[in-house]
Amino acid sequence: MRRYETDPAAYSQTRFDLVKEAVIGGGIAALLIVAAALVFGVPYVKPLTIQKVATTQPVLFLRTAARELGGTSTIAQYGPPYNHGTGSVQSLGPLRPQMLLGVTTPINTSELDVLKPLSMAMPLDPALRPTIALWRGASHAQQQTWVQAYLAALSAATAHRNTVHVPQAADGPVPAMLSALRKLAAGGLMSGAIDRSTPVYGYDVAPSLLFLQGAALQQMAGRYDLLGGEWGIMHDEYSYPGPWWLTPYSALYQIPPYSTSSSGDALAAYTMLLALVVLLALPFIPGLRDLPRRLRVYRIVWRDWYKAEERQAEPHSTDTSPQGRDAS
Repeated sequence: MRRYETDPAAYSQTRFDLVKEAVIGGGIAALLIVAAALVFGVPYVKPLTIQKVATTQPVLFLRTAARELGGTSTIAQYGPPYNHGTGSVQSLGPLRPQMLLGVTTPINTSELDVLKPLSMAMPLDPALRPTIALWRGASHAQQQTWVQAYLAALSAATAHRNTVHVPQAADGPVPAMLSALRKLAAGGLMSGAIDRSTPVYGYDVAPSLLFLQGAALQQMAGRYDLLGGEWGIMHDEYSYPGPWWLTPYSALYQIPPYSTSSSGDALAAYTMLLALVVLLALPFIPGLRDLPRRLRVYRIVWRDWYKAEERQAEPHSTDTSPQGRDAS
């Protein structure tokens, strides 16, 4: 086996214009990107906000707020890290990794999403004070009775422009509370009220985003085929290249057991974690670390260079004929 030179000066040199190649390559790539954008386009969806839901789908907003108030929403029953529920707890056999850290971000949806914003609006609307006092003074069973009656009435609610008509029911102060809450949301003030914390400057917007979990996000996702039944992800044209790292997860969700298990999210997450560990440990795993050398893919990539070197490495033929010996 011939030992190859490691000194670059030992090989032939060719003039190479890197700037010229970069300009030409970049220009071709730009043309292809523009052409693809013109042919396929990129759907831009404006962010889903509480204000948008309150103004465009008022009945959906009221139903979401009522479930938050009654503690029956997706987040209210989610489980760790928000509460002690089990609605969204996934397991891997007997293991429940989600339960290990417990409740690290406690959220009381009734207080956070309804009573807190209304309490902040109370100085501007003093009529809210007796309404909220009536709710707080009632027993938990009475509160649940009011909320369930209101949710039942909402099934027959009608919306016309900016007005929502909900049939009368034995729902106590719930209609007045949620009507005031919808006005607050339609004015764009509810998100800030939910996200406001003790510090003067707060940057955590997760609480207001969690309010939209459930029917609101499901409807938006269904409109753009993002419920997981199809392979692919949506790229935001204002945040290129988009969530590219979700591609492997999206692919896993299309095959069993990820597509059929109730713990599909946990299975996908820990599968990708295992793949990452294997990738990081690849240089230390016998057999796997030898694959590049055994598969010799590098010789295919650099086949022209290896052929030229092997031709130069071939020994010159020696003349062993009698004429050659006599001549010597």
